[in-house]
Amino acid sequence: MTALGTAPNDPEARSTGSVGSVLAAVSVTEPVAAPTPEPLLHSPVHRQGGRLPCAAVDEGHLFAVLEEAYDLGRWHAWRRTDKGSSNTSWFVRTDAGDVVLRRSHNLKTVEAAEFECALIDHLRGHGYPAPPVHRTRDGAILVQVDGVLHMVMRLMPGIGYDDPAHLAEVAKGLGRYHAIVSELTSSAERSSVALASLGRIGQENLNSAVEVATPLLPRDAGVVLREDARFIADRMEHLNVELGERQKDLTSLVIHASYGRSAVLLSEGRLTGVLDFDRAAQDLLGLDLAYALKAFCRGGSVRRTGVGIDPDMCRTFLQHYRSQAPLAEADLAAMPEVFQAQRLIKIAKKCDNLLAKQATIPQQPKDAVKFALVLERECARMRWLSDNPFTLTENA
Repeated sequence: MTALGTAPNDPEARSTGSVGSVLAAVSVTEPVAAPTPEPLLHSPVHRQGGRLPCAAVDEGHLFAVLEEAYDLGRWHAWRRTDKGSSNTSWFVRTDAGDVVLRRSHNLKTVEAAEFECALIDHLRGHGYPAPPVHRTRDGAILVQVDGVLHMVMRLMPGIGYDDPAHLAEVAKGLGRYHAIVSELTSSAERSSVALASLGRIGQENLNSAVEVATPLLPRDAGVVLREDARFIADRMEHLNVELGERQKDLTSLVIHASYGRSAVLLSEGRLTGVLDFDRAAQDLLGLDLAYALKAFCRGGSVRRTGVGIDPDMCRTFLQHYRSQAPLAEADLAAMPEVFQAQRLIKIAKKCDNLLAKQATIPQQPKDAVKFALVLERECARMRWLSDNPFTLTENA
């Protein structure tokens, strides 16, 4: 825990970003205007993989710069949150109250931050418990320090999900979110960018990643990795075609993309906060459902050769979801394939990450072993899902 003094002048720090060009009906200092029939949000490019290794952070320098940028008084102390998969965050105690500082990953752009902030403003205008973004002294939504984006948000009340008795509440929370954002969907036809990552480029990246990892593995492990990759590439091609041909019948909207246990806060059984909107983008509604069902409907631990999802819990989740938002039969019928696609999209991102890191710092045997283990586990789960179609249409 560290106290801060006055921030030095820093030519590499600048505040920027607004929501004016993204959500035209919203002023940054006024309540969100009533919804209009026209789409208000324009999604940035769906975030894929390609993260570079995280650089060390000079916290003293960083926090001095940000204290000067924000009108929150003194920043007295801070502590890191549990390490996330792509961002670094801190709980910060300031004169104006407790806030959360998020340092974004290398893929985050100003345009994506503007989109996220506009989405949060819109949700809050409908009473949804999203964390408001603090503006800087000059009204910007973020501060760039050495080219990295930083955003400050209000600390929301509540604790993380740890009780299956709250399943109904979190299911209603996702349904309510989808109901609110459904009016933002453009009337223009949109193809799933996430699903497209399973196509030719995704398969080529899979093969390239395997070629990087195989020479770093023992011979037998390399043989297994290539076999797993062939099966995964085949499933990528199959689902890219199978779901691609059905896209016109599937619902597309601004999905949350990480609505899981770490993204919700509850207090006395009530949903008091929904976090982590940084992956939100226009895509298939089913991908949000697959992520949420995998996160909240576990019948036990996630197994190496299965997915550990309880069908009865899934049906309960969907019943409560439907109390807040409609669910088309076409979306429900596609869930067996969407569950598989969601796993494959994760693999595609892992491949992109490995290739991005290889281009900067040659990978080591330990990196190849970790990559091979991920593919082995996901391949086993894909085989299980292929052999056990996860049908939810009955009684759902």
